[in-house]
Amino acid sequence: MTADGRTLVIAHRTCPLDAPENSREGIATAARLGADLVEIDVRPARDGVPVLSHDTTVRRVTGRRRRVRWTASTRLTGLALLGADEPLPSLADALAVLPDGLDLAVDVKDGRAMAAAIEVLAAHGMLDRARLWSGDRRAVAVADAEAPGGERAFLRNTETEAAALAYLDDAVAVGATAVSVMDVSLTPAVVAAGHERGLTVHCWVRTLDAQAPVLACRPDGVVTDFPAEARRAIDGA
Repeated sequence: MTADGRTLVIAHRTCPLDAPENSREGIATAARLGADLVEIDVRPARDGVPVLSHDTTVRRVTGRRRRVRWTASTRLTGLALLGADEPLPSLADALAVLPDGLDLAVDVKDGRAMAAAIEVLAAHGMLDRARLWSGDRRAVAVADAEAPGGERAFLRNTETEAAALAYLDDAVAVGATAVSVMDVSLTPAVVAAGHERGLTVHCWVRTLDAQAPVLACRPDGVVTDFPAEARRAIDGA
């Protein structure tokens, strides 16, 4: 939450409804739409350089059949993003355009990229502006060891309240300080239980209709494709 107790607006995957996903344009769009943070997805290229990619390949966003883990970062960052006037960015490229006032949630999709992502963030003086997330418990351990002062979230999809409550316990067990609960499984009891365990509780909202019920549960952050609507709802506009 913000210092005044409001839910943080976290623009999911650089606002894919308003800009190309995982793009520099999308980062600027997140700031324009009033997000507090922008979420990006990171994977390691063949040479270990962290690049922005949700999928294991870049075919969906570039039209080219390139598996991220098997391709050099120089080749990946030379590929044009579909519908964008820019190439696929590396993490360093994304940090170079991160505006003041907008923080970052780094979803490390391939846990092998966590250490390199931390190194890049530190080199750019932005480790304190980044929240480190991963569904890989080994990556959470790396974040604990190499960036112990920051938020480290263990990610898991949950469809029921019972599954969300079990998820909280597993997050604590792997050393996480935060979670991101799916909209269908978030309840006030889940938020309270997370806080009792010392966890920051975010929620991934997949539809606009789900956003108001989620916000009513007062999670610490809402990860959303609808940041402008979330901003208006939270600010009471």
